[in-house]
Amino acid sequence: MKSLAEKEHLGVKKDVEEIDCQIIHITSGRLRMKIPRLSRDIKYTSQLNLLIESFDFIISVRINPAAESLIIYYQEHLVSSTTVQERVLMMVKQAAIMETPSDTAPTDTEYKTAIAWAMERVGMPVFSLGLAVMAQQLLPVPPLLVAGVVAVAAIPFIQRTVDMMMEERRLDADILDILWMSLYTIKGDFVGPALMVSLIESGDVLRDATARANEQQMLELLQGVDKYVRIERDGQEELIQLSEVKQGDRVVVYAGETIPVSGRVLRGTALIDEHKLTGESKLVSRSEGQVVHASTLLLQGKICILTKRIGQNTRLGLAVQLMQAAPVHDTRVEDYASKLANALIAPTLVLSGLIFALTRDVSRALAPLHLDFGHAIRIAVPTTALAAVTYAARQGIYIRSGRALEMLARIDTVVFDKTGTLTQGNAAVVEVKTADEEISPQEILELAASAEQGNSHPVASAIIRYAEENSVVMKPSTTKDYRVGLGIVALIEDDKVLVGSELLLRQEGINLDALHNKYPDLKTSTYSLVYVAKNNQPLGVILFTDPLRPESMEVVNSLHCQGRTTYILTGDNQRVANHVGSKLGISPERTYAQVFPDKKVEVICSIKDKGQKVAFIGEGINDVAALAHADVSISFLDGSDIARETADVVLLENDLRGITHAIAIAKRAMEIIYQNTAIAAVPNLSVVLAGVIFALDPVLGVIISNGSALLAELNSFRPLFEQEKNSNSYDSNSHVVVDESLISTFANTQEVINSHNTKQQTTAIPNFLRI
Repeated sequence: MKSLAEKEHLGVKKDVEEIDCQIIHITSGRLRMKIPRLSRDIKYTSQLNLLIESFDFIISVRINPAAESLIIYYQEHLVSSTTVQERVLMMVKQAAIMETPSDTAPTDTEYKTAIAWAMERVGMPVFSLGLAVMAQQLLPVPPLLVAGVVAVAAIPFIQRTVDMMMEERRLDADILDILWMSLYTIKGDFVGPALMVSLIESGDVLRDATARANEQQMLELLQGVDKYVRIERDGQEELIQLSEVKQGDRVVVYAGETIPVSGRVLRGTALIDEHKLTGESKLVSRSEGQVVHASTLLLQGKICILTKRIGQNTRLGLAVQLMQAAPVHDTRVEDYASKLANALIAPTLVLSGLIFALTRDVSRALAPLHLDFGHAIRIAVPTTALAAVTYAARQGIYIRSGRALEMLARIDTVVFDKTGTLTQGNAAVVEVKTADEEISPQEILELAASAEQGNSHPVASAIIRYAEENSVVMKPSTTKDYRVGLGIVALIEDDKVLVGSELLLRQEGINLDALHNKYPDLKTSTYSLVYVAKNNQPLGVILFTDPLRPESMEVVNSLHCQGRTTYILTGDNQRVANHVGSKLGISPERTYAQVFPDKKVEVICSIKDKGQKVAFIGEGINDVAALAHADVSISFLDGSDIARETADVVLLENDLRGITHAIAIAKRAMEIIYQNTAIAAVPNLSVVLAGVIFALDPVLGVIISNGSALLAELNSFRPLFEQEKNSNSYDSNSHVVVDESLISTFANTQEVINSHNTKQQTTAIPNFLRI
């Protein structure tokens, strides 16, 4: 009896979950299959291609739909032919049952499908409009035929409205448009209804196409990174797959190559084009110690990069995740407009009835049914929010939702946590003071480091690092009780060890007076303090410092210039808090020291009770409660997992200047949203009044009313941040200026630019979609 592999080699058909497939042949490093479904199912073909390429041993995949052929080239030294067959057959089945994921890069076929999708959406409405115009002006088309075509064109819009009403169990204002189209169609005036459904579908298609175009552009970039990269090991360069690159690897990139990872430059100088990542046409110079981003193009030079982030963890990867997950349909402007429009349904119908009873004029009676600006706002507002959060993601700022964007524009108070937020989070031990001559600094370090093992807090890391530098051997701790904002209680060799703040030790009934009497400067020092005690006896204190972030003063000054109030909250002592506050220009009455999670929430709530809109910025576990209670919560990509998940805004570059840039983005977006609201509402009201008073022509009413909705949608596509607006933007590398000599050298390699620009033009989306 032949084995499975032998049967496949002979071309025996295999039925995998009803997928007809046949392995034609398999040789060393190559497999060919015939799958009839490839010729008729574009979605299946795309999904299968993605799944097979996900295997690390795959070199390349070739699919010929017309020939129903799949050819795979694989690395034979990594995997056996039997395993390849098993894996591929499994993917043949899997591709049939999975939805095509949104992180698949679009193929040429998918672009054609997108065009077909758009034509399918607007084709029938436009045809109905043309037929209605012809019937009215040129040809004697039977009215019943025209009415039927208009009705068929309106079915998708009607179905969406009915589905929404059934799902939410309430009337929706779009019912007024449906009623208006139905009555005019019955009346025999077909041009108005056909024009209305054409404009409605065009607006919806434009919004959906914008979302798809922005997402496709980023996905193309994500897929555009070279599959193989060079890494440096033991002074030698070797070629490996990108999927094998790990954090800490040294990646070497040459001129003309796409940078495959995000990280810091270890060696070399380069001229880099960030256009496809940021959407802005500018070249930047990067050299040792500066940050470079995945998916940007190295135009001149050669650099060695210390890998920090890979794939989905890069700025681009996170931007793609944002595109997939951000709920933009949740702004209050949209909510208020929808609620108002829905509340006016009954009064509008009553008004129409009264007008008809008084005038017996159908046109005047139907005019109030134009009073539906809710649909226009439901289209334009999410598009603006989507454009804004997409632009923000390109700038290294993750804004979680449309609601967060709206609240960010309204904040007037910014509250900072100190450690790791205003400071660098790179605490450094300065000195260890002992309570008694019989106790050595080594012993205190040993106990403190042993207790802090596994703790990710910056202070814990500083203590452990200092202990390692001094060759201190840490002991295992059997029990740990982490007191959020206070410190840690651990059991080490049956001894109860406390490492933390003065308040922690006092809560445990430990008297520190003797230690303070011995070192009176502890009460006046600007260093932060960590006390260490064993079995309820103080052993000493560790002094450490945590320098301010270089951008902290700039950010606080900028917020003050904008008229925003700033606060500091910290678990540190008042002396250190005031010292930091004085450096930043934050007054002592707005500097809260020795505040722990519950107290931070109290402060946030008390500020909100005064009617202020509060943004809180923190990155630690002890900041989570405050983040949850703020109007807008902001954290860093490098913050704790729970802080990052709680935050409405995540600064992907771990740079505080992202705060002021995020606020500028939000304010500009809200300006456009309010413009769109006016563009949608004012013409609707005007059409209603003109229709009631002057019996406005229904076609003209549709053009004004629904045309305003389309105009609001187009207004959403405007570049949110013109060149002159970019003065608020920041550079995470401290305003690097491109080196003139580098540009001169680069001029000699102009063909690299030309080839890059040619490629860029073929994949670019229209400028009005590029935010």
